[in-house]
Amino acid sequence: MRLSNFLKPEHVFLNLEVVSRDDLMSQVTQRLGSVGTIRHPETVAELLLDRERLGSTVVDEEAAIPHCKVPGLKSIVAAFARTATPVPFGEASARLFFFVLSPREQPAAHLQVLAGIARLLRNPQAREACRQAESGEDLLAALTRLDPGNSS
Repeated sequence: MRLSNFLKPEHVFLNLEVVSRDDLMSQVTQRLGSVGTIRHPETVAELLLDRERLGSTVVDEEAAIPHCKVPGLKSIVAAFARTATPVPFGEASARLFFFVLSPREQPAAHLQVLAGIARLLRNPQAREACRQAESGEDLLAALTRLDPGNSS
């Protein structure tokens, strides 16, 4: 499953100034709401925080994959956020965040997208692209080249 099917340039938020996990969730969901991708950003932020309280989604020393299932969502939405400085996130800190929002009715697709992002983040070139991208278009172009899901 290709990440580019779900991640759009307008869902890439670079160098966010945030001070906490809650602040990050709020800023990202507000931005997704402002471009018309989601309704009720506050509710989605709370769903993401509820999921984080079950266990941190940090996958390595600098990246996390916050995710949740959203009632009423029609299709999977992915977003990427890079913070200006590392953000405390559970027991660790991170500054590269892939958000995955899925309809409740698509649990298998939700897991496939999460697995694809985790595989992508194991690639040092992909992590470097996330750190260095200057725009959503730059990031998507780099990740499309490196995405192991390009064959499916």
